[in-house]
Amino acid sequence: MSRNRSHRNTNANQIASHPQDHKQSKNTVRRVNVRGIDIGIDPKVLDDWEFMESLYDLQADPKGNALQIIPFLRRLLGDSYDKVKNGLRGADGRIDGETMGTFLTELFEEMGKAFPNS
Repeated sequence: MSRNRSHRNTNANQIASHPQDHKQSKNTVRRVNVRGIDIGIDPKVLDDWEFMESLYDLQADPKGNALQIIPFLRRLLGDSYDKVKNGLRGADGRIDGETMGTFLTELFEEMGKAFPNS
């Protein structure tokens, strides 16, 4: 029995003397939880110059930060951005906030269905 204990201690000492690197890959999506909401953050986004520009805009004008939804939607929708706006226009040619808010809710619901593993 003492022989086995000695053998286990040797293995433990060998493992302890060669620590493993526990750093996550720079390409691994990180999970965070904020107020009970689980959020995945892709580290590549944090290294995106346009993301840095958006961050600058938010910090330069903290009172107007709600308007950052506009560049976000432009990046998300790409060439479809103008098509979406035109589809949401009322009879007076304007897009009111309630219409856009409803659209965003429905868009995110549909994205959840289209990207169930995202």
